[in-house]
Order: sequence, then structure tokens, then C-alpha cells
Amino acid sequence: MSVTTSIGNVFKNFRDKFVSGSVSQPASTVFTHLNIDAELTLALFEVLTAETIKLKWQDNYLALDEGLLLAVERVETVALAEDKCRTCTRIYASHAEYFPQGLSEYQHAMGATESEAMLEGLRTWVKMDLLALLDATREQPLNCTVIEMNTSAEAAESSSFRQVILGPVAHLASQPEHKKKEAHPFCPCCLFTESMPAFHDLLQTSDFLGIRLFASRDNDGKLAADCRVNGEDFFPAIEHLKQYAEKWPQRGLEFRKQYVVVRTSKHSVNQAQLVQPGKAQL
Repeated sequence: MSVTTSIGNVFKNFRDKFVSGSVSQPASTVFTHLNIDAELTLALFEVLTAETIKLKWQDNYLALDEGLLLAVERVETVALAEDKCRTCTRIYASHAEYFPQGLSEYQHAMGATESEAMLEGLRTWVKMDLLALLDATREQPLNCTVIEMNTSAEAAESSSFRQVILGPVAHLASQPEHKKKEAHPFCPCCLFTESMPAFHDLLQTSDFLGIRLFASRDNDGKLAADCRVNGEDFFPAIEHLKQYAEKWPQRGLEFRKQYVVVRTSKHSVNQAQLVQPGKAQL
């Protein structure tokens, strides 16, 4: 079934084919009191299936084979013109081992219709945020760069590592790259490291965090920034992100956006990379 099929038809077809014969399973307690949208959650099912991600429909949410539980909430639709809509959805995620308390993030998108806009938001989330979440639930991340800090080096048996899983970066600039290069060429680390002082206290905890980072500068040099932690506004990082955007070489309208996940692990990803298959680490 094409993911461009209207959301209503996706839900009806899926329900008729699978739900009537499925075995009902108890819903995750994290999702119990949420206003989950069944049609949008089914639309996410279709997007994930198109990306060959293995999952099951479980009660009113999705269960990925790697342990993530997902559900979608409809937040807002704004008609900007006859053939232009702006939508906002919210995806909730949970994992029994890594973040059983759950976390969430918003998806903002535009399209000719409400369905097209919402589907575009879901697709973008799968290609960006989901990669970081999946790597954050693996002992050894597979796709994302990791910043690692040893949080207790005094006793090896009690040491732990605070790890920042850096998801893919969405980057748009309206003008070609300028001859004048940045002092530090843009990489997946930049948005977080440039705003890291704002996260000092959070990094000292063992909390599992999903962080949205966004910075932009328009043609007139006007700066804008947004940061959320587990779906909630996090204002301490705003000024850091604006100061970072102010240093970019002039390329007209430009924005950089990223989702990163912070976790605590007993295992160092750097040490794991030193161990070759079939060989013991000395």
C-alpha cells in the first residue's frame, strides 16, 4: 500500500485486514492517558514499513522489533492557502529498558493537503529522529556519531559513561557555499557542542534525554533558535544557538536542525570500537 494513500483509507484498509483477527495485547502504561490518533499511528506504520523496519501493531500503538514503542498524536492543522497546509503532530516513544517513562517530540510540516503534510512530518521523523533513538537503544550505536564522557573515573567498577547520540542534521542554505570557510567546518557535533554549556546540569544526571536543536539566520541576518528537551521548551540553549548561527558565513537564508539523545551507559562505545571481531581486548 502506498504511503501517499489518504490517512483515512490507510487506517480503514489496515483495520479490515489485520485488526479483526489480531490478538489484543495490553497497552503500554506510558500511552494510557494520551490522546493517541489511530489513523496517524497507522500512517506511521505504513511509513516504517516502507523503510523495511520490522514492527507490529499492538493495541493502539506500534511495537518495533528492537523494543521501541511508538504512538502519534494529532496536534494542529493550519490552512495557509487553498493548496497549502501547515500541520503539527507529536510522536511518543518508549523503551522498557532505556526510557520506560517515555519521551516525545513534535513534527512540523507543510503540504498541499493535511494528509500530505502530516505524512511528510512522519517521514522526516523516521529519517532523522528515529535513527538517533534506535542507536540510543543499542549498546553499540550503528549509524550515529557519539560524544562520550566518563562520569566516574575513580573506580573502574563503578564507572559510567554519559553518551550523546548525534542524529542526522537537516541543513538548508539558499545560497552556495561561501569562499570564506567556518573556523570549524560544520559537522554533526556542532549544534550540540556550541550549546553544550546550557546542558551542563542535565549532563550531570543519568536521565535519558531527547533534545531538539534548531538555529537559523535569514537574508537580513535575523537570528532564530529553538530547543526542546523531551518535547518541552528548553530556553537556556536559545542564546547559545543564536550566537552559533551568528558566526556562520553568509549564505542567505540558512537553518540547521538536529535531534540528539543523551543516555548513561556502563559500557564505553570507544572501547567497544577497539575490539576487533574474534579478538579479545587486552
